[in-house]
Amino acid sequence: MNKVIHPARAVALGFLLAILAGTAMLMLPLARADGSAAPLMVAFFTSVSAVCVTGLVLVDTGTYWSGFGQSTIMVLFQLGGLGMMTAATLLGLMVNRSPKLRTRLMTQTETRSIGMGDISSVARVVLVVSVLFQLA
Repeated sequence: MNKVIHPARAVALGFLLAILAGTAMLMLPLARADGSAAPLMVAFFTSVSAVCVTGLVLVDTGTYWSGFGQSTIMVLFQLGGLGMMTAATLLGLMVNRSPKLRTRLMTQTETRSIGMGDISSVARVVLVVSVLFQLA
């Protein structure tokens, strides 16, 4: 049986996977400036902070993390920011003043028939616009 994941769960699962992957990468000895493995809580807190785009840190990013660690943190910031922008865009589409579009999206969400193509096309537009603004 092909089970479709509810969009809200997909977003939460995506954030969780990004946090766990970021934690694992930040715990690698390659991620620390001194070449030793970072403690679990430091790597986890930094990963959560980066994915949630809060900017909170336990250690000085410039001296504690190596170039690889800093790059990992930047990628996590990008993923978190794009995830939030995509979720906000989808939410904005759902509460759009157009009753026809809003009704269609709400029906698709509640019946779990919203296609991944719908979400991926919105994510693609968000990605393109974000990259263009960052390059500018």
